[in-house]
Amino acid sequence: MSTEEFTDDMDAIRQIFFDECDEQLALLEEELTTLGEELENGEKINTIFRCVHSIKGGAAAFGMEELVKFSHLFESVLDLFRSGTHSVTNDSVSTFLKCKDALFDIVAAFKNGGGDCEVAPDTISELESYLHSETSEPEQAPEDAEMDDIFGMAFAPVKIAIDAPIEQNFSITLTVTPEFYERGDDVRNILIALEGLGQLQVKVDTDRVPLIGDIFPEQSYLTWKLLLVTQKSQVDIEEIFEWSGDDLQATITLASENVDDAPAPLPVAVEEKTDPQVRKSVDRKDSATVRVDIQRIDKLVDLIGELVINQGAIQSQMRRNKVHGDSVLGNVVTAQEQLIHELQENVITMRAYPIKTVFQKLGRVVRETARLTEKQVRLVLEGEDTEVDRSILEKLSDPLTHMVRNAIDHGIESPQVRAQAGKDPEGLLRLRAFQRSGRIIVEIQDDGAGLDPDRIYEKAIEKKIIERGQRLDRDEIYSLIFEPGFSTVAEVTDVSGRGVGMDVVKQSLQQINGRIFISSAKGKGTTFSISLPFTLSVIEGIIFKAEGQDFVIPVNNVLETIIFDSRKAFHIGEGKYGYPYRDGYLSVIYASDIIGASSDGLNQKICFVIENENEEKLAFIVDKIIDHSRFVVKNLEDNYRKIACFSTATILGDGNVAFILDVEFLFGELLKKRESSLEERV
Repeated sequence: MSTEEFTDDMDAIRQIFFDECDEQLALLEEELTTLGEELENGEKINTIFRCVHSIKGGAAAFGMEELVKFSHLFESVLDLFRSGTHSVTNDSVSTFLKCKDALFDIVAAFKNGGGDCEVAPDTISELESYLHSETSEPEQAPEDAEMDDIFGMAFAPVKIAIDAPIEQNFSITLTVTPEFYERGDDVRNILIALEGLGQLQVKVDTDRVPLIGDIFPEQSYLTWKLLLVTQKSQVDIEEIFEWSGDDLQATITLASENVDDAPAPLPVAVEEKTDPQVRKSVDRKDSATVRVDIQRIDKLVDLIGELVINQGAIQSQMRRNKVHGDSVLGNVVTAQEQLIHELQENVITMRAYPIKTVFQKLGRVVRETARLTEKQVRLVLEGEDTEVDRSILEKLSDPLTHMVRNAIDHGIESPQVRAQAGKDPEGLLRLRAFQRSGRIIVEIQDDGAGLDPDRIYEKAIEKKIIERGQRLDRDEIYSLIFEPGFSTVAEVTDVSGRGVGMDVVKQSLQQINGRIFISSAKGKGTTFSISLPFTLSVIEGIIFKAEGQDFVIPVNNVLETIIFDSRKAFHIGEGKYGYPYRDGYLSVIYASDIIGASSDGLNQKICFVIENENEEKLAFIVDKIIDHSRFVVKNLEDNYRKIACFSTATILGDGNVAFILDVEFLFGELLKKRESSLEERV
């Protein structure tokens, strides 16, 4: 193997290590954010310990001494909590979170080619304080101490002689399996831990190492023979090997002081302790996974998108040449289309991640915000396994962070106020995610004071966002909180009050085709509902024609299609019409109005009954329906510019560009204008 090939292999292995570090750090934060909430924290402490131990093992293999040193210190403190010497408190959780941040910074420094990343001195001192408190000796009672009278019985301290610990010599033989190294562990970690128990002598037996031509890189040939002089017991030594499981075989024998005269080591079985968390990790290994660079998946998505466009071109040519769908060629093309759609679904699923990765980070936001505002908040997470496209998930973290902070600062009252109102002093903040009608819904719900429409209205007038006397319904008043510079807080704090945050939320959600809705009851709480597409890559829609042009409407918003009878449409006024529908009527919007074309409406014969997230309906009139298919979404702003009424665009089979209708815009803009005009006439 050449030097260049060896370097490439090492770089690839280092990248795998950093990927595993990211996974361990994510799991570490997930466990830390819920640590202390349960009466039994033992399993969580064990999981946290293993995360730090795994990071340390890989770091030692690559010579990252700073990472090894700090993770070893962190691991030593966690061991005190694991053994029950210390109990989990809010202060200890805060310290652990600081340590997690420090590990993240050190890993990032090595990932970027550096390594010079100093841990904050206060974090080190907080960790060392736990170690010092564990080794400190209890204060001895003086000889002339007075007798304590307890329940009428006198007790006096009595001196007892305790024999000093005796040093013993232990002979240890270590062998490891190839899986030991595959887990990112290193024998050096075992040696460092043993050295902490006393004086350690190490000898490596290389008798089993074959000639270089017969060496298999995956095989382990070395045996370590150790002599440990320590005051600790054999049980203390055996605990060090527990975390390596069956991948490390250790025989421990009590040796004589003269090493040369020591009897041959007899195998001593290390007691196997069942750990549910360890069993879970073993079970997870059974499901085979392959690490793939996300850029490769994104490239695959783009290629499949081009394949979908080519499939549309084939179908377009079939229609142009009058090739029937039930012909031999038509059947082949239909089968191919089904395979392409199935392939597309699988690749899109590969880019989907559980929203849990975002939700878990918010646990720390809740904890810190509650501490700054001196409030008691209980966070409840639901639907953490709901999957969202990675591109959407990356842009969802900041909006949710703003909304969670605002919910605690503005929505949830102080414990005193809640108690006076007959509420639980501890406020409830619920984050929920679920799928509905092909979209992802994320809800942020609190049981706080709720929104005050009158106060919002007056504050908007004060900020000159609206004019006094302007007529707004309740939903429109609620939407004012998303205006730039709007804030109802009288005093600026570290949490809020500067008038930024909610406007950023709205802008961020618009970038990923998201919508936000507010439901609030004064004194009972507020619910923010965010509606998101499952993916930004593909959409299922219906092609329709209006005034000679092709457009696409998302099929998720189409309730049904009916034949439009212009004779049934009734005039409301100023070009506004209604249309009877079942037991009521619908407001009518003509597609010709959307594209700005003058039309008498005689050619428009198809009615889409469309529905938005709030289950409001309207009639959308078009000329004809062309086809129902899936379309690769192209961003309008990146490729052209933003166009009102249209969210994105797609490329049809004939190579033409078709705009995709923004249904929420119709409800949010055009329909409101028609209703407000109707109210004025009435």
